[in-house]
Amino acid sequence: MKILTLHCDFIRFKPVRKAIKEAEAITKKEIEVKNALVVLTAVEKGDEDAIVKNLVSNIKEITKKVKAKKIVLYPYAHLSANLASPKTAISILKEAEKQLKKSKLSVTRAPFGWYKQFNLQCKGHPLSELSREITVEEKREKVKKERRKGAEFCKFILVDKEGKEYVITKKNWKKSKIWQSKDTAYKKMYIFVRNELEGAKEKEKPKHITFMRKLELVDYCPESDVGNYKWYPKGMLIKDLILDYQEKLAKEFGAFKIQNPLLYRLSVPTINLLLGEFHERDYSWQEDKETLVLRFASDPGAFPYMQKTHFSYKDMPVKEYEEAICFRKEQKGEVKGLRRVRNFLMTDLHVFCSDMKQLKEQFIELCIICKKLMNGVIARGRWVLGWEGTLDFYNKNKKWLVEIGKGMNVPAFFKLMRKRSHYYDIKNEFQSIESDEATTQISTVQIDTINGKRFDICYVDEKSKKRPCLIIHCSTFGSIERTLCAILENAAIDEAEGKKPALPFWLNPTQVRIVPISEKYNVEAIEIAKDLNEKENIRADIDDRPLHVEKKVYEAEQEWIPYIVCVGEKELDKQILTVRNRKTGKIEEIKPHDFKKILKEEQADMPWKPLPLPMLLSKRPKFV
Repeated sequence: MKILTLHCDFIRFKPVRKAIKEAEAITKKEIEVKNALVVLTAVEKGDEDAIVKNLVSNIKEITKKVKAKKIVLYPYAHLSANLASPKTAISILKEAEKQLKKSKLSVTRAPFGWYKQFNLQCKGHPLSELSREITVEEKREKVKKERRKGAEFCKFILVDKEGKEYVITKKNWKKSKIWQSKDTAYKKMYIFVRNELEGAKEKEKPKHITFMRKLELVDYCPESDVGNYKWYPKGMLIKDLILDYQEKLAKEFGAFKIQNPLLYRLSVPTINLLLGEFHERDYSWQEDKETLVLRFASDPGAFPYMQKTHFSYKDMPVKEYEEAICFRKEQKGEVKGLRRVRNFLMTDLHVFCSDMKQLKEQFIELCIICKKLMNGVIARGRWVLGWEGTLDFYNKNKKWLVEIGKGMNVPAFFKLMRKRSHYYDIKNEFQSIESDEATTQISTVQIDTINGKRFDICYVDEKSKKRPCLIIHCSTFGSIERTLCAILENAAIDEAEGKKPALPFWLNPTQVRIVPISEKYNVEAIEIAKDLNEKENIRADIDDRPLHVEKKVYEAEQEWIPYIVCVGEKELDKQILTVRNRKTGKIEEIKPHDFKKILKEEQADMPWKPLPLPMLLSKRPKFV
């Protein structure tokens, strides 16, 4: 909503004729108000009743500053080209009038939908003309807090690797005997618990932001909304490889792949209920008298999809997987690099089970998958296991939940509440510990025993009766944005420990850089690179630029390239390759056949795609 306030000696206006069919019913008489704050208003698409509080707050603030006691609410469409429907605008203005009158202010509201003659005289002091844009952010935050009432965390439990419980509080948690262990797992857990109970102390600029730009992976996009990023070719390669790997994991797990729209109508009861349940900030607007929302981080597509899918107990468990672009309008101050964004790509998997025994089996299998990802790809062991859920579910399933942590050989931290805050009875969070000691949730597995019944997601049992499913929600990589954040933050930890920062080999945009000693060896360098790219499925490029070898090697190091291969007269004569290994720092002479074996071992069976840019560096644009 946009407003323009004018502190006036007087305003006179008279409705002349209707401008729209939906114009309010009135009597055509001239109205005059003296010594008034005239508020010209334009209600915009996406505005809703929640905006009234902020509108009223702003008007009252200005009224107090200019010492006005009379207010005129005057519809003025010319302030915006993105107007809301007449029905929405009238509703908001009527509610604003009602609330302002409660503050013992004299309020006059000019009729909506009319062409009007008007005449006014502005006072001309420094505050007599003010323009503002009103949003609903403040109201949304309050709604979120109110909905959690009755579902606050009331009990905190630490469980060590052996399964022993330690009940803690926000005041005494530092004194727990669990911290006496010298195992580094408890040092990581200490950071996580501190962040959860006292708040994280993040740096202004997390290290991954520097890395994502330096490596030309991801960057800010000032042309878009804050928290929406642009991906460079190298970053797109990493994103596509992660998605390929996730699809491979999903297929091995037995899930089929689906896709749903990005846009939903709130008039659909299922969608409206899911949005309200999830308590997140949505991108919404009015279109043809409908409120539309962009896909939020819940299940607006998957649940209706499965409502209409027919299956029986013989098919159970039924598993589906989706790569879902989601939108969440975080507060601008909360958006920070890839850690918290407004637009993200989520790997979203669901398992529909017939009973609790089946659900628990599938839950454990997914936990093992997530653990392997956190250890092998995302955080390289720098992670902890957190849980959120209800006291009732924990007490009934304590032994099973504790055994999961013991089986993964990690301590766990449980935050428990008397009532559900969301749809899940309990969920775990695989939290990455990052270079600034912030913690970021990546993988999660969640138990949902209510939505099968609520949304009529059913299977047919042995007696041909419909039964509601029990549901597991799982996001293995969380969002691709957070996964990349965690990978880069762990590289920053390596750097702080005196190691060279690196990406996992299979995710490196360039896995081998061929460096000819001079231009006369470019032909041989191209042959080597083509052989690796076309026959060995290894991404190799060539620095054919007219630079000194030292400069080429330095720039390859700055790109975190795992292997730098120099090619010159000596190498051609001896039929060897001079290879610089980033991981070990060693420079060795290796036979081509043996070098290929090393590369194959590094790549293993992970997904592979070709180079995202031309093989010759001389042909590449510079993005940052």
